[in-house]
Amino acid sequence: MKRPTYTLPSIVKKVFRSGERSLPRTEICSRMEVNELTAFLDLDSATLLDKVLKMEQSPVRIASSEAIVEITYQPHQVYDLAHRFLRDTQTPKKLEQIVAELRRQTQFGWNQILRMLQLERDPRFVQYQGDDRWFLAEWTQANDQVYDFCRDNGITHVAARSLVHFLEQEVGIAGDAAFLPLLDDRFRVEGETLYIIVRSEETDEELAAEEIAAADSSESIAVIENETEEVAPETASPLHQEPKQEETIFTKEETNMTNATNVRVLEEVQQLLQEAISRLEGRNQEMSQEVVAHFQQSNMQAIEVLMKEKHKHEQIVLGIQQVLATSEQQ
Repeated sequence: MKRPTYTLPSIVKKVFRSGERSLPRTEICSRMEVNELTAFLDLDSATLLDKVLKMEQSPVRIASSEAIVEITYQPHQVYDLAHRFLRDTQTPKKLEQIVAELRRQTQFGWNQILRMLQLERDPRFVQYQGDDRWFLAEWTQANDQVYDFCRDNGITHVAARSLVHFLEQEVGIAGDAAFLPLLDDRFRVEGETLYIIVRSEETDEELAAEEIAAADSSESIAVIENETEEVAPETASPLHQEPKQEETIFTKEETNMTNATNVRVLEEVQQLLQEAISRLEGRNQEMSQEVVAHFQQSNMQAIEVLMKEKHKHEQIVLGIQQVLATSEQQ
């Protein structure tokens, strides 16, 4: 089961409420469990906290007493400006995007900002595993809401061009809610379409039907194999005669060499065409991830460009496949 899950430091930061600078270890672990922050991890809360305490850029450290853990964050204007940037745009940002904005607003250089801006320590910023963007801890996460809405209304897919409207107007997710389909196995993005993988509990009858179908399939395979073995002896004689026919037809060495060369060239061309198809399909998969990123930023112009590129690739692939089909017939 794959769900959007906070990074380990972010889980610990989510435990602290506004204004809190320190907490007992037992309280931190209790809040993790109550809020189910470790639900999709193979770590218990105490082990998770110990791991975070040992990290180089840890958001927490041991206080004067071993039983107390405190925040390592020290206030600075660059943190406040970064927080305001994300809050105003209501969009998660990569570190380089945040630094670029702070350079525009301040007199600090790029390297100065990087040294000062350690977002790992600020409890107002969090990250999800598998996503290098920074989110605000105050933002909600809308994956469950979107999935429940689609399941209850029988919706199996949503087109890219209408996704933003769908999320805001139909599902009704909050403006500061994060929707992360790439981090959730209940969703799949292919080209310009978001698919919802609706799963329901299978009944015993359904499971039994699947087992019967699997058994029937196995029996069919066995029958085919037996029939093949029975037919083989009858067809053995004609097959053994083919080499004599070839010896009669192909008598000249020049003819054999020419045919071999033609076959080799054709195979090389077919291989290159297959590689071209593979590259185009690989690019289409990359674009699927880019589309999701543009979804979250409401950048419909960028999505339109990607859709045109994908359509062009599909036309090229179709043409190549037709060429391959023709070559195989000759």
